[in-house]
Amino acid sequence: MRLIGNDVNILIISCSQRDESKSLELSKHIEEHIFKDNIDGSTTVLDLSLYPFLLDHYGKGRDDEELLAQNKKDVLSQLYSCDGVVIVSPEWGGMIPPALVNLLLLSAYGSAGGLPLANKPAFVVGVSATGGGGNVITLLKAYSGKNSHLLWLPLHAVVQNVEEFLIKKWAPEENNRFGQVQSRIEVGLKSLLLYSEKLKEIRDELLPLSEKHPYGQ
Repeated sequence: MRLIGNDVNILIISCSQRDESKSLELSKHIEEHIFKDNIDGSTTVLDLSLYPFLLDHYGKGRDDEELLAQNKKDVLSQLYSCDGVVIVSPEWGGMIPPALVNLLLLSAYGSAGGLPLANKPAFVVGVSATGGGGNVITLLKAYSGKNSHLLWLPLHAVVQNVEEFLIKKWAPEENNRFGQVQSRIEVGLKSLLLYSEKLKEIRDELLPLSEKHPYGQ
């Protein structure tokens, strides 16, 4: 499979707060099996577990301010420099992790000093150790675009029984449960590259419109 994506930078965000999580492993798995040697752009994996202070970035007097500032700078630089986003998020108790909530808060106009994700396409992959993962999709698409101005693709994927999924061979052409999920991921990411490439051409024109009303309705 040869994807396109001419000179685009795709950011894959592993949204688990746990060290060496399955979400991180899946993020690297996606990068290895789909993006590596298949696009003309670049990919980066952002592991939110490396930025624990971001979980408390609205706290007062509880943080190492210097480390917090550096965390914000590191993460925001990656958000600003990407052209498209893959969100890989576990479902915890039917919810998304606090790290992802705070990342979205950080991407809003006031926190970021701009709109680092505005008019950038996003593809979401929900992750579950068992048979869940779907609530991630519903929650993110329902509210997270308001202040981030992120553009969610109509496509998504849900990886259930993630440990088993990670040891399966990559065979999206096979007509079985895992092959179908792999196919959904492939199709979604190919669409993401198309959106990323085309929106990149008009983002400078769209951004002033987003900045006029940065907090939605």
